[in-house]
Amino acid sequence: MPISEPNQDNSEESSPPRRKDAFESYFGPLISDQESFAKALRHRGDLSATGTEHLFRCSAGRIDIAQSLVDSAYRAGIRVSDIGQSQIGALLLPSLTPRLSVGGAQARPLFLLALFSWLPKITAPTIGLVHDAYDVAEAESSVTATSAELVSELVAEGLLVVESRENGMLAVPGLIRSLMRRITGPWAGEFHRSPHEAFSIAIDNAYARAKASDVPGYDEFLDLVVEIEDWELLEQMWTRRSINVFDDVANAVDAFLSVPAHVIAKRPILALARSAARRMDSMRSRLGTEDSTRLVPLTDFDSVVVPSVHGLLSAGNGAALSVDEIATLTTAEARLHRSNRDYEAALRTIDLGRELLRNRDVEGPGPAAMMQAGLNLEHGKNLVSAGRFGEALRILQRVVQYSETYAPNSWHPMLAGYVELALANLGHGHGKEMGRNLTLARDKARIFGMETLPGEHKWQCLDAMRSLDRLDLDSAGTALGKLRHAGTVTGLGSLPTIAESLYRVYTGRASIAAKELIDNAAARNTPMTSSSNTRYSGIVNIASFVYLAAGETKPIQDLATQMPPTHPAYSLVKARQSFVFGQRDQLWSYTARVLNSADGPRLKGCAAALRAAFLHHEGQDSAAVDSFGHVLDYCIIGSTLMPIAQMSKSSRSALIEATASRSAWTDLVETFDEPNLSVEYLQERLLDLPETLRVSVDREIELSSAELSLLFAIDSQKPVPQIAREFGVVAGTLKNRLSALYKKFGVGSRAEMLEHAKRNGYLSLTEASGGGSASSD
Repeated sequence: MPISEPNQDNSEESSPPRRKDAFESYFGPLISDQESFAKALRHRGDLSATGTEHLFRCSAGRIDIAQSLVDSAYRAGIRVSDIGQSQIGALLLPSLTPRLSVGGAQARPLFLLALFSWLPKITAPTIGLVHDAYDVAEAESSVTATSAELVSELVAEGLLVVESRENGMLAVPGLIRSLMRRITGPWAGEFHRSPHEAFSIAIDNAYARAKASDVPGYDEFLDLVVEIEDWELLEQMWTRRSINVFDDVANAVDAFLSVPAHVIAKRPILALARSAARRMDSMRSRLGTEDSTRLVPLTDFDSVVVPSVHGLLSAGNGAALSVDEIATLTTAEARLHRSNRDYEAALRTIDLGRELLRNRDVEGPGPAAMMQAGLNLEHGKNLVSAGRFGEALRILQRVVQYSETYAPNSWHPMLAGYVELALANLGHGHGKEMGRNLTLARDKARIFGMETLPGEHKWQCLDAMRSLDRLDLDSAGTALGKLRHAGTVTGLGSLPTIAESLYRVYTGRASIAAKELIDNAAARNTPMTSSSNTRYSGIVNIASFVYLAAGETKPIQDLATQMPPTHPAYSLVKARQSFVFGQRDQLWSYTARVLNSADGPRLKGCAAALRAAFLHHEGQDSAAVDSFGHVLDYCIIGSTLMPIAQMSKSSRSALIEATASRSAWTDLVETFDEPNLSVEYLQERLLDLPETLRVSVDREIELSSAELSLLFAIDSQKPVPQIAREFGVVAGTLKNRLSALYKKFGVGSRAEMLEHAKRNGYLSLTEASGGGSASSD
């Protein structure tokens, strides 16, 4: 309801007494008692006694300021009691803004008042921040009064009031606060920094102290950053702390979400930070908690992408970007390519970004250490995805070294660094280092108060693989159970499926494992054989082992057919195929390629184990034992039992018995860091395994690779003309080849050939891949 036109009485008799004070030149005359203040007000309308008292306090008794508000409300047709804090600034006349040019003895307490006025809430930590900002901004002067002494002066003048008598907290009267916030520029020569500049420096200095000593108050600091709209300082917080800031400061999510769109458009770092804040905000809404130790591990920051910033790095405007922006944009662009499984594009982006950073090195310092560590982490992830494990290990080691040395109290990028190192070590075949990094990741997470790790599913998958390395099937089953409970996981490709299949083989369910591996969509969609890098060689190695354990020979042939001879896993798959069909020369040739390669101890151990098992089946016991010694050496280097576990039960038992007293077994036990694990118990685990080689290696008839391919081709419902087309020959030529194959086995038809091949182990006894029985030719 608009206030009515009052009955004006401006006689001299009604004019209240006024007391001049030292701040009158800034705020106008002061009326020190409420009754005189009420009499002096014009246009009060229906302002109640309570409203008058509130106005008296909000204006600190400055009658000109109060009257200006009342007059503006009258002209606007609104009630004074309905005016909110956000409206005050618009209603107070510009002429009321304190004039900095006045200077004088009150300039210093006035500057201190301006600092207090910018605080969203005056608390013990922020009072200390005000004093720090005052010291930062003070110019050379003969005045020796400290900021603490000036506080007393402001309180005496009513410009700082005690808000709560219980805790002694202070407040700036509302109207005074609004006027002081109008002053953002230089301070009449008395101070060489504005309040905003002084606060920026003081907050910057205080952040490290607050984090290092775990003192309270940084929530209020961050509120102040948003209040003074120091977006550059907010950006610096991100470049220094990255996603750690969400754990450091409870209100960090809200702070980054409050950044206006026009600021985001000009600051790509804040654009990415706000996207991360949105992801965190979504998670806290879903879980209904503000507890960062619960929210952070469950928030998928690794998939945060901002379409608006993509392409900035390669758009030719690198010169306009800061070094921190280059590092951030490089990381974001590479992450996008990695999410699309275009690892080569990701690595090219990283090369471009690093080149831009190298060109800037001569101009000044590089990016913030946290931004550089984030870039290294992304680089390492892409190298792992591309199968370049040796390079990944070197890059990821830098991430861990930075975290341990310069950011030991920060979970990022430390925890991710440990987990990615474990993944790289798995690919490189270094099981002991893999286990060490998994343990460090879990221990550090507990120190940070986290029950789960960021990327917990990745840790569980790697822990399952590590447990399978030492045949700790109980631990592997627990880890895989948690992984299954997590549902669909990203970033691991077919590794969870491979881990599950290996566990099934070790627990006597090889047939189920092979079928699930053949039918699993995740495994089928992973470029298991088309990617010519070493990332998938370990996966293919386990897959071919699972097929062999189940007696499924055709899938092994399919793997070999799908891969080019240059693929790292090709030789090992062909070696297994040669083993199945008793092709000694081919076996030695293909295993030699693996043993002379740089594929790592896990794959080399498997190749050596194939040789030892073949020698044992041939009855060459002495040579088999010697070859088994090499298998043990590779198992020690790789800290894994898989090469031994892939041997037939009879070979495994005989060779373990022949070498049981060798010191190599003790060395192997020590690589697992498992309490109370003895040589005898380790050997018992191996001996208790079910049969993992359900094929016969005693072949009366040896087939060439071309004959094997033809045999597998007719194990289907495909007619001869179709098979001929797939082989690139005419039907007559294919029939001639079939006749030669039938003659070699002494059979007269396709059906007799398939029956003989399955009965004698050339083909698995399962139904043909095309379904139904094959037609006779």
